[in-house]
Amino acid sequence: MSDDLCVAMEIPPDVAFASSLAGTARTLAERMGFGRRENLRFQLAVEEFCICLAGLAQPGQPLRADLTGKRHLLRAAFDFRAADLSLGGLNITACTVTRTDGAHAGDLGLLLAAKAADRFHLEHLGADRFVIVAEVDRAYPVLAPVNAPQTMRPPFRLIDGRDPARLTQAAALALAAYPAWQLPSSFRTPEKFADMVLGGQVACAISVDAAGQTAGFLAWSPCSEQALAFSGPFVFASGQDRAEVARQVLDGFLEAVARERYVIVLSFRATDDLIQSYFEPLGVLQACADDGCGQQPVIFRHLREDAGLAVWCSPMIEDFLRASYDRLAMPRDLLPVEEPTSRSRRDSLLGTTLDRQRDLAELQPFLDGRDMAENLAAHVAAIRDKGINRILCYMDLSRAWEAALAGDLIRAGFVPKLVLPYAGQADKVVWQHEQAR
Repeated sequence: MSDDLCVAMEIPPDVAFASSLAGTARTLAERMGFGRRENLRFQLAVEEFCICLAGLAQPGQPLRADLTGKRHLLRAAFDFRAADLSLGGLNITACTVTRTDGAHAGDLGLLLAAKAADRFHLEHLGADRFVIVAEVDRAYPVLAPVNAPQTMRPPFRLIDGRDPARLTQAAALALAAYPAWQLPSSFRTPEKFADMVLGGQVACAISVDAAGQTAGFLAWSPCSEQALAFSGPFVFASGQDRAEVARQVLDGFLEAVARERYVIVLSFRATDDLIQSYFEPLGVLQACADDGCGQQPVIFRHLREDAGLAVWCSPMIEDFLRASYDRLAMPRDLLPVEEPTSRSRRDSLLGTTLDRQRDLAELQPFLDGRDMAENLAAHVAAIRDKGINRILCYMDLSRAWEAALAGDLIRAGFVPKLVLPYAGQADKVVWQHEQAR
C-alpha cells in the first residue's frame, strides 16, 4: 500500500488563493519530513504557478491543484483550461530582458517557478485543457563508496527486493562498478533509489549468493502506459558466476513483467552483462567520449504481439521511419503531416533535463510556437555553454504538431537516430544533436 500523502483543492483562478495553497504545500512537506530548503522551494513553486495560472486560465473555470508527498519528492499538478496558452518563461533560455516587440521573453513568476522546481512537465489533455506538473526532490546524503564482496558462493537465488538497506547497498555497488551512462541518476544517492522502490516508482530483481550477499540486480520502471525501461543487469559476482547471476535477474524481470499490461521493454542503459539473445537492437546513439565507447546501444523486447499503430510522419523523415519499421518488422500506418506555414502561438516551450554527470541533456517539445526554430537553437547554445555535449530530443508521433517539427529539428542540427516503440502515446523518435567538428 502506498504511503503517499495527497491533498486536492479546487479553487477559482484568483491570486488571492495562492498563499493558502502555499500554506498547504508547507504543511504537506512538513508531514512528509522534508528539509527546510526543499519545503521552501516547494512552497515557492506552488505559489508562483498558482499566481501565473490565475492570469492565464479561462475566467470562471476552476483551477484544480493536486499536491502529493512521496518518499523521494514533492509534486504539484495544476489542471486548468486556457484558450491561448503561452509559457515561454518556463524555457531554460528565458530571461527578463525586453524583446523588440515590447513583450518580455519570460514572465518573472514563471521564471521563479521553474527555478524553484527540479523539473516540470506540461500535458495537453485536448482542446483547451492542460496539466502542469512540478516536482521538488528530497535532499539525500552522499554515501561513502562501497566494495563488492571478494568471494561469492553458489547457489544464487532471487529474493524479495524491498529491504531498504539492501536496496541502498545494491545501488552503491553499481555506482562503484559501472560507468555513469549506464546508471539511473537515483543511484548517485542510493537511499533515493531505495525510497523509489519502496514507494512503487521502481521495481527490482535482486540475486544473492548462499551467504546472502548481493550478487546482482536489475531495475525497471514505466516510461509510458505501454512500455517499460530497465537498467542493468548489474552483476557483482566474478568469473563464470557472472553469466548465471545475469540470467537469473533477467529471467526474474521478464517473469515479473509478463503478467503486467505492457507491450514492450527497452533500455538505454543495458550493461555488458546483458544476455544478447534475449533482446533485439533498436539502434545506437553517440556515447560520451569519456566513457571510452563510441556508441550507446538501445535494445528492446516485445512482451505482446505488436498489433500495429498509426503514427504521424513528416516527409522529411519518411524514409527514416519506413526503414526503421521495416527493419523492426513493426506494422505502422504513416499519416502525412506537413510543416506548418503559420503558428498561432508566439512562444514555444521545451522541457529540458540536464545531467552533467552523464554528459546528457534531454529536450521534450511541450508547446509549439512561432519561435520554435530560434528556441531550439537557443537551447542548444545554452546547453553547450554548460559543457554538455550529448543532446537528445524526443518526438511523440501520436501528435501531429510534434511530428511536423522535423524541419525545425534538422535545421537546428538534430539527426533522427532511432524509434522507441510505444514509448509515448505512440512511438517516439529520438533525435541527437550532431556537434560541428
